[in-house]
Order: sequence, then structure tokens, then C-alpha cells
Amino acid sequence: MVKKEDIFEMIIRLLIKIQKLSGREVPKIDRNTIPVGGLPGFDSLNGLELVFMLPDGVDWSMDNLCVSENGKRALNVQEIGERLLEYNNSKDLGAR
Repeated sequence: MVKKEDIFEMIIRLLIKIQKLSGREVPKIDRNTIPVGGLPGFDSLNGLELVFMLPDGVDWSMDNLCVSENGKRALNVQEIGERLLEYNNSKDLGAR
């Protein structure tokens, strides 16, 4: 089961890593940061990188994690974390 207290810090660490690996500026990132459009150079392809970098035990197999289900709104770190928590914890309970 994915723990709420760990998920947001994990996402922030991965976003920082993606920015550094891409040679881009790493501004302060918190739960209100919107990666797509809010971090220098971060786009939907980087959102896919984020999914591939998720550690073992944290899964995502739906549409782009960093945008809303309808694809029209970029999500902030808080919303991304909540999606991961809901997806993984419901899957652990056999709901998926």
C-alpha cells in the first residue's frame, strides 16, 4: 500500500531529477507546483518519464498522470499524488 506521507515527497524528488537530467532549471517545487507548463521545459513527454521512474510498488497504467482525465488541465503535485494514492490503494484492495 502506498503511504500518503511518502507520495508527495517522492513525486517532488522525481520531478527534481527529471529537471536536472534534462539540464533545466530546478525551481522550488511543492504540492502546488504544476509540472506541465509550470516547470521550465517540462512537457507531457516528461510526464511519461515520471511514470517510468516510479519506484517498485507504485504503479500507473492509465492516461498521462500529469493531466486531468479529460486531458484539458495540467495537474499539480498534490493532485498527481492523490491520483497515485487512489489508483494504487484501490488496486491493493482488489478494486482494479
